[in-house]
Amino acid sequence: IFTLLSVSTGLIYTAEHTVNPLIPDYFTALYFGLTTLTTVGFGDITPVTFQGRLVVSGSILAGVTIIPAQAASLVEALLDYDKEKQERKKKLSALENSSGGGGDEAANDNNINNRVVIEGIDNFDSSNPPSWYKGKACPSCGELSTRPDANFCQMCGYKFAKSAP
Repeated sequence: IFTLLSVSTGLIYTAEHTVNPLIPDYFTALYFGLTTLTTVGFGDITPVTFQGRLVVSGSILAGVTIIPAQAASLVEALLDYDKEKQERKKKLSALENSSGGGGDEAANDNNINNRVVIEGIDNFDSSNPPSWYKGKACPSCGELSTRPDANFCQMCGYKFAKSAP
């Protein structure tokens, strides 16, 4: 979107600044480009050249098609993230609820604070992680941080205790 705005602003400035007194500088062209791309179109500035009108026509078409598509992609990504977060919570609560009965060994195997979920690997005991793992496991949600110096969990925001250097 910013590239589209920048390109349309440059094109309208190039086409209009010498003949249109309403577009004397780049920032006025930027204002005009932004109102055109968002299809607000206040009407206070209008192009006077054929090239300017061509740029505005293209900007309007791009504003009507590209901006809603980008907004839809953003909303879809946010909804997918929320859905994955809810699924992770369900899995963690299912693991937590399945820890009843079977003695201490069964309870330790299903203890949510000692289990971590990694994509491609079901679960492993975070108190004894694989040799390749150098980060921290969140005691709140079980998420792995790839940075051993992390202060907060990247998924749930849990604040890690300060570790001695």
